[in-house]
Amino acid sequence: MIHITDANDSRIAEFISIRDHVLHSNNLIIAEAEKLYLQLKASGKAIHKILATPAFIERHNLSGKNIFAAEKNILEAVAGFKIHFEVLTLTEKPADTKLAELDDRIILLNGLSSPENVGSIVRSSAAFGIKSIITDEKSCSPYLRRCIRVSMGNIFAMKTHHAINLRGDLKKLKDLGYTILTTANIEGSIDLATYSYPKKCVLIIGSEGHGVDQDLLKSCDSILRINIDPQVAHLNASNAAAIFLSHMSVI
Repeated sequence: MIHITDANDSRIAEFISIRDHVLHSNNLIIAEAEKLYLQLKASGKAIHKILATPAFIERHNLSGKNIFAAEKNILEAVAGFKIHFEVLTLTEKPADTKLAELDDRIILLNGLSSPENVGSIVRSSAAFGIKSIITDEKSCSPYLRRCIRVSMGNIFAMKTHHAINLRGDLKKLKDLGYTILTTANIEGSIDLATYSYPKKCVLIIGSEGHGVDQDLLKSCDSILRINIDPQVAHLNASNAAAIFLSHMSVI
């Protein structure tokens, strides 16, 4: 264990006001707080460095040259804001899972730019046993620090795939036997309450402002809707996703 007394110590450079795009360019991610550390540890993924308070280190009986101890005021200086957690954990960003290795039921995010929505959807997905997720080029990464926090670390238990060519990936998934489902409260869509999900399916959740891309709506196998008051028209993406996922549950 190494004691840190200076927030600018080069030995903890990865933690110091580092932005997500810098971390991701080096295939690294940072998880904040004890619960996220425990989720990461339970996932079996390798932990590169831990920066934590002495109390946290003692509580978890941590030792080694990759364990850095610092008082909370140092942690706050490193984070750049007032904190309520005792630990920062540095780990490698998981590699993409191949399409053929994803589970039978997959959730796909199309153009979701809000870290809060993405993190919340990951948490709901894990809660209902849907452990495979695809994000397209227009969606924010579920490994952003904010997404990881909102997901409560459940992203570490997921299989993830980043689609550089979404349309091509959907064709491959169809060839693998998946039914492609989209979501929209439009004429001709199927009431979710009357629908039975097939064994292998991909559920596409659209962006907060524009919904699912029009060409995806036209090319999918079925469009599902939630029966809501027409005065409301649309639900928040993460709220709608939770309802769809509860019906899709494999728990």
